Amino acid sequence: MPKKQPFLSVRNLTHTYHSKSGETRALTDISFDLFPGEFAAIVGPSGCGKSTLLDLIAGFIPVQSGYIIYPSSGGQPCIGYMLQKDHLLEYRTVYQNIILGLEIQHRLTKDRTNLVRELMEDYGIADFANAYPRELSGGMRQRAALIRTLAVNPKLLLLDEPFSALDYQTRLEVSEDIGNIIRRRKITSLFVTHDLSEAISIADRIIVLGRRPGYIRKIIPIDFGSDCRLSPHESRLHPKFQEYFDQIWKELKSE
Repeated sequence: MPKKQPFLSVRNLTHTYHSKSGETRALTDISFDLFPGEFAAIVGPSGCGKSTLLDLIAGFIPVQSGYIIYPSSGGQPCIGYMLQKDHLLEYRTVYQNIILGLEIQHRLTKDRTNLVRELMEDYGIADFANAYPRELSGGMRQRAALIRTLAVNPKLLLLDEPFSALDYQTRLEVSEDIGNIIRRRKITSLFVTHDLSEAISIADRIIVLGRRPGYIRKIIPIDFGSDCRLSPHESRLHPKFQEYFDQIWKELKSE
């Protein structure tokens, strides 16, 4: 059987921040592959370069050393980036916020707007289309932010701790919803989180980074032995869940 071609390949990526006071190495010699439809998580100590890695992949900051390539497409695909804050514009309605990216890209077609309305209906915010962000709960704001990101049809989705501002119960609910949405649409995704339980319950593999300058300590495949992927809630109840948690925690504590 032929080997599966990676969607994204990161090779020997190193990044240093320069300032008047000197240099700070953020990442050193990062190499990994991300495969089509895969949902990978990145965990590691604070300040180890997790967000810097996403910013490099997104093209927000230039690559200094190493390579970021897309073997299956030949060039950078459409990338969606979901941040810690939803960044909804308070003077626009929920629907107007969701279609903002399509407006900017001049892609506000009938097919795209139909998809937006379908997603809003599927994920419980259709009734709030004409409301303003201040009228939504934190969880509903994050759902709106995700739909806005999906509306432009990204082939790669980067998520930088998108649930960190939510209370624990809402975080569980929204992470479950968003994890299911992404899997159903088979979007290749890279997810940064400090929450090990969240990473284990959602990800196919977990990339564990060491302390700054960030480097890859270990890449851990997550496999609960089911023919079909378990939901985040089901994953948390599986007997192997605690084994994965202990394994990753041991890697982080050994730092």
